[in-house]
Amino acid sequence: MAMTLTIGFSSHRPETLPLAERVMAEHDHIVIEEPPTPEFSRMLAGTLPVDDYLLTADYEFPAFAAAACRMLQRLKNDGKRIHPCEPFMTRLIRIHALFGDGRRPSELMHDDHLGPVYRAEREATRRLLTFYSAAAEGDFDRMVEAACAFAAADAARFVLRDRLRAQSVARLVADRGGRVYVEAGYLHLRLLRELRRQLSPSSAIRPFYLLGGIYRAAGHRSHLYNPGDLLTLMLIFDRPPTIERQHLLAARSLVYNQLSVKEEMAADDDGYPDARDDLSVIQYVNRLSINDCRQLYDRIAGMAPVAARQAAGGFPAIGFA
Repeated sequence: MAMTLTIGFSSHRPETLPLAERVMAEHDHIVIEEPPTPEFSRMLAGTLPVDDYLLTADYEFPAFAAAACRMLQRLKNDGKRIHPCEPFMTRLIRIHALFGDGRRPSELMHDDHLGPVYRAEREATRRLLTFYSAAAEGDFDRMVEAACAFAAADAARFVLRDRLRAQSVARLVADRGGRVYVEAGYLHLRLLRELRRQLSPSSAIRPFYLLGGIYRAAGHRSHLYNPGDLLTLMLIFDRPPTIERQHLLAARSLVYNQLSVKEEMAADDDGYPDARDDLSVIQYVNRLSINDCRQLYDRIAGMAPVAARQAAGGFPAIGFA
């Protein structure tokens, strides 16, 4: 049987999982965005409780991670083959282990296997620290420039990560027939291009944008990217906007980050509290000029989202407030 491959682009929010599970269930093989570990295999087999497995890694969204683990267990029990595949993170874990064993950065810099990951991660971290330094000084214009510099390094890291994953996925599915689902974060759109380069021209590759349907149900015609993500995507695809546009997107992203909710929201009656809330923030900041952002940021910097929204005005109540 010929292989067909679906790339499902989504976010790490609990409200995305019901749709993701329905789509995954239509496939024979599911390639997930996780590094392979013995603990993952034990969790999937049910010999390691999900709550204990979550203690083995630092998950930014623990409710999502727990629900995703249980979803994968159900899919495995239904006969689906689950394949963890995230070579960038696998190599990064190896790098940290080598540092723990006393290896020096200079030993990794020119390593053919680990060097590209080490250099990409080091550069992104360096530019992020520069941004934190500007934030500590409260220098808005310097923060904007530092945010643009970080976005460029982050985009380069995304490109490398997607290229490595495409190579690994291509090797994984090379001799398999049937239907393959590849899980991907919504900013990993370059993975589609990279997979088309790696796989046979006869391979049927279909992108599936889970967030499109969710954002439409939440009141928008499609997935709406926040300003920082939009800037990163433009750089990922080698289409940098003008410097003025980069600065505007970075300025809006600084305000967005102050107003957006980082915690996971419990599902409500329509099932899409995160998407609806994110829409309200993105639509608000997309109306701001760079001077608006500068003045507003000075007023709300350091506030929790509830207080920042009250200071900014024009927002509905936060779902869990």
